Amino acid sequence: MGGTLTHITPTPTSVEGRRALVTGATGFIGRHLVRRLVEDGWSVAALVRATDSDLPTAVDQHTVSGDVAQITSVVANIRPTVCFHLATAFRGVHVAADIDPMIETNIGFGAKVSEAVSQSGDCRFVSTGTVWQHYDAQTYSPVSLYAATKQAFTDVLRFYQEVEHLDVVTLELTDTYGQGDTRPKLLPHLVRAVREGLPVELTDGTQLIDLLHVSDAVSALLATANGESGATYGASSGTAITLKELVQRIEAVTGRTIDARWGAREARPREMLRPWMISDPPPNWSPTTSLEEGIEELFEPQA
Repeated sequence: MGGTLTHITPTPTSVEGRRALVTGATGFIGRHLVRRLVEDGWSVAALVRATDSDLPTAVDQHTVSGDVAQITSVVANIRPTVCFHLATAFRGVHVAADIDPMIETNIGFGAKVSEAVSQSGDCRFVSTGTVWQHYDAQTYSPVSLYAATKQAFTDVLRFYQEVEHLDVVTLELTDTYGQGDTRPKLLPHLVRAVREGLPVELTDGTQLIDLLHVSDAVSALLATANGESGATYGASSGTAITLKELVQRIEAVTGRTIDARWGAREARPREMLRPWMISDPPPNWSPTTSLEEGIEELFEPQA
């Protein structure tokens, strides 16, 4: 995290007693989460690297550096009742230059926020994990170094749970998608290829993908915030399909043919070849957006 401490005063739209602290608010899921929280009447504060004019004006933005004392002071002033920790550095396949950012963000920054929240009073800490921590549906087996850093933070949180009595609940997510997603993910790549009529180099297409619409991911986060202390939940679309099936679904919805070059790319070392979600869904939650509906939305003009 970089920058000096600044503060933007929000428009007063809060409901007394519901104060959310969000990290990763400028990310894809985070943006959708803070909008939903504001719509639902929460008082919302965000820890950010730099203030972002695209976030709702009701969001109380605090730019913080990596200094734990500074973060602790900011969090103490916010006095959140729920912390949604979404800040992450994602790399599907890493290179050496990715190691420091992933460790700094996924472990170091998370530990500092955990420290600050544990000292701030009565606050629930909602952590986000990934199904990539469960290669071949194992209790723990990392698909990637990214997944390994997420597991390392899980172990850090266990300390705060058991020693500092931090009220932690975790949501593990499958792949998410939706309009406005600028992350280097497969589905935006396919959408761009359809729009521009470009060929796409793909693997043999046998790996599985489980795509959860961002609105369902947000609903799952809110349901997790009301879950059992110490529990780990999982949010899935309910149906994992092969990459070849995904291409067929896109073609069926759009009526266009994708020039897929199957086998042109090598598979990653640990592709998912069978369903891997091992955690139960959050209480009273289930996905509501079908993949077909989500694909249609991706091809609608953006506001």
